[in-house]
Amino acid sequence: MKTTLTPLDPADFIGPAPVTEPDPSQPDDTSQGDDAGSANAEDSDVSAGDGSPDGSSSGDSEAANERFIGPRVKLTVEVDAETFDADIEAAFRKLAREVRIPGFRPGRAPRRVLESHFGSEIGRAQALEEAVPRYYAEAVRDNRVDVVNQPELELTLDGSDGPVAFEATVEVRPVVSVAGYEDLQIEIPSPEPSDEEIDARIDETRRQFADIAQVDRAAAQGDRVTIDIEGSVEGEPLPGLSAQDYLYEVGSGGIVPEVDEHLTGCEAGADLSFSAPHPVQPEMEIDFEITVNLVSELVLPELTDDWVDENTEHDSVAELRDVTTRQLSFGRIMQANMVLRDEAQKQIADLVEGPVPDAMVSGAIADRMQELGSGLQQRNMTIEEWLEATGQEPASFIGELRDDAERGVRLDLALRAVAVAESLEADDDDIDGELERMAATDGRSAAQLREVIAETDGLAHLTSAICKSKALQWAIEAATLIGPDGDTIERSALELPTTGDAGGADDSDAEGDTDSNLDHTDSDDRGDTP
Repeated sequence: MKTTLTPLDPADFIGPAPVTEPDPSQPDDTSQGDDAGSANAEDSDVSAGDGSPDGSSSGDSEAANERFIGPRVKLTVEVDAETFDADIEAAFRKLAREVRIPGFRPGRAPRRVLESHFGSEIGRAQALEEAVPRYYAEAVRDNRVDVVNQPELELTLDGSDGPVAFEATVEVRPVVSVAGYEDLQIEIPSPEPSDEEIDARIDETRRQFADIAQVDRAAAQGDRVTIDIEGSVEGEPLPGLSAQDYLYEVGSGGIVPEVDEHLTGCEAGADLSFSAPHPVQPEMEIDFEITVNLVSELVLPELTDDWVDENTEHDSVAELRDVTTRQLSFGRIMQANMVLRDEAQKQIADLVEGPVPDAMVSGAIADRMQELGSGLQQRNMTIEEWLEATGQEPASFIGELRDDAERGVRLDLALRAVAVAESLEADDDDIDGELERMAATDGRSAAQLREVIAETDGLAHLTSAICKSKALQWAIEAATLIGPDGDTIERSALELPTTGDAGGADDSDAEGDTDSNLDHTDSDDRGDTP
């Protein structure tokens, strides 16, 4: 098989073109992206090229939106007569298994007999239908064409007299260059807890052993009040909202916010009457009648070494404070690392200027819809039901989905550019390591996964995903970290404490927040296995 690759002029494919967004209320089984050149090729029509350059019909032009069609290439594929004849032979063998010919057992009728019954064209037509997509996929793989959409196939030789030839016009991933990734400035929350946070966490423990003491003053947030309460709707008592001498914490939000608002500042003996919306049925008003009988406050135990030794697993106040600080630091560092990664991805994606190919955006939307649909299917819920339950309008949901997909495409292009600019590559150790991580949750060995992925051309996608992960990590490590007050945060401050230092927290994924979790790069190269 001979293949000639010809780049096409991008200017021929830029302009208004119809954009069809998926209907969230309908299932979407289609997917575009890196696999468009192989599995999806079988869905392409082998025709005389009667489709429009963007693959859409002219009837959609009235709803056209401005979109960008990325670079395209033309693959001219020539298949010799001997190779194609083998596919014709295979087509007749398949036909023999599907039809009954008198005098022959199923599957045993020779080709010449089948040709006499059905004509020679039936085998050739079947071979074209099944083999041309395979020829195309092989040409894409051998020439390393990074396709992002389904091809437009046009036969130039139909094999009626020997060889087969066709042209495949397909959109490919654009190669961009980005500037500024070397010196990102990223604001992150402080990885160190404040003294107030540490004191508040220790006080949570002290509250578990607190006493309640009556006070002669107005109720404040955190106080306990003993109340008689009655809630009614249009004069009818509301079940569960009538009680005598009920102990309630002011500010807890345990009933409705208006109850806390009216109790704050009240002294013992106060009578309150007010109305508030029902928490579940806002159109319904609840009438409250509340009498404040007592106002009490929590009296925390004195924080001493003896109390700590007796009531906690620690020996002293200093030890309790030290362990509490490390536990809070662990959570703070985790949060700072997550913010760092998210902000780095946003800033890197913003480095890609101008429009991005709509085919890539549409493919990303389809991926997200498919992922959402699969998750909802496990809960026996349709997307339409989910939208209704979450109060989202389909149009706004699709708009947000498209914005998110476009950001993902920009990030994908930018990270590829960074990987090329910094010569970041995936070696055998990188691939083996990622296969080992995948095997830990897949149920198959790394060797089995490698074999399966290689059979489906997935190693190229896995390699690309590793390179993009390295590019993201490179940019994160090169970034300047800024704290909430504008001060510079040292990189060492984001190192997670060990398991013992964190007071039992698990640091097994300590490096994962800034290292190579491939699915966090928000791209279409996830290295997924079939």
